[in-house]
Amino acid sequence: MRLHESKFTEFLRNLPVSKKVFLLHGTVESKILYTRKVLERKLLGQQARKEMRLIIIDRGQLVKEKGLLINEVKTRSFFGGQKGILLENVSDKELPIIQDTLSNLEEEDPFLILTAGFLKQSSKLRKLIETNIFSCAVGFYQTETTSAEIHGLLEKWRVKVADSSVIDALRDFSKVYDFLEFRQELKKLALFKSFDDKPLSLIELENVFSSESNPDEKNLVDFLMQKDTPPIINYFRNHGNTIKNPVSIVIRAKNQFKILHKILCYEDDVAGILGTMWPPVLGKNRERLINTSKSWTITSIEKAIRLLRNIDLTLKGNSKISSNAILVSGFLEICLLPIE
Repeated sequence: MRLHESKFTEFLRNLPVSKKVFLLHGTVESKILYTRKVLERKLLGQQARKEMRLIIIDRGQLVKEKGLLINEVKTRSFFGGQKGILLENVSDKELPIIQDTLSNLEEEDPFLILTAGFLKQSSKLRKLIETNIFSCAVGFYQTETTSAEIHGLLEKWRVKVADSSVIDALRDFSKVYDFLEFRQELKKLALFKSFDDKPLSLIELENVFSSESNPDEKNLVDFLMQKDTPPIINYFRNHGNTIKNPVSIVIRAKNQFKILHKILCYEDDVAGILGTMWPPVLGKNRERLINTSKSWTITSIEKAIRLLRNIDLTLKGNSKISSNAILVSGFLEICLLPIE
């Protein structure tokens, strides 16, 4: 069975008992991660990991032990209750193993959840899952959130909307944000409107969403991390007067530099470190941060963080100097930090 990502939530509400195998594939890793967690809870409940009823297998293990998957499928949980198996990062290379498992699948066997990256429509693994009566395949290739999905989330969190331009603005924000980050911002809206029955307005939207939602301000922080001086100067010339909350820009910059610091401190397990953050740093954002980290050393990043703290204190405590002047001088000083 092949299912569009927009239909998957409704599909889970009325999950057919015949479905035992699920393939989540695509290029939006954060969506796959989120959907996988939702699927785990639906199939196995909240305590599956603690009760060791969810067995996690990486495809590297299958290469070493080809009978591992079928053995797990035919093994029941020691603690009782429904068991699930999570097989991560699969590809067409694992097709024979998965095909053999599906051909021997029985009604009482555990659920099997497969995750994969980009799979072509001609992928043999994808075709196997899409045509199998016990299976369901869902692709996640759409980076922005649709109007229907936004309406659904706002309705779930009881946020009223009467103006269609609010939904349009939220769709624009979703293009800038990672999927999980965007959901976090929507939760802020829900908390902000939790004691207010009036429909959400554009002004409230701007007040609640942090400066991270502004693509120009996100670019400014990116320029700073890349030590790209000309665009920083150009930004303050053209957009300096539009900055509503300079402190929030500094906070975002500090958070980004802390991530760079972790990357350099844990070079042997960068993917593991970035994956454990919440929201996790995935996909293009992860590759961008790893590449940016090569322009820094641990010492220079620590100096940048100290400078950002000083900028923060100056912004909060000095009313005589313009915030624009404080930001531009501080950012340029960070750009001039040497790689030691």
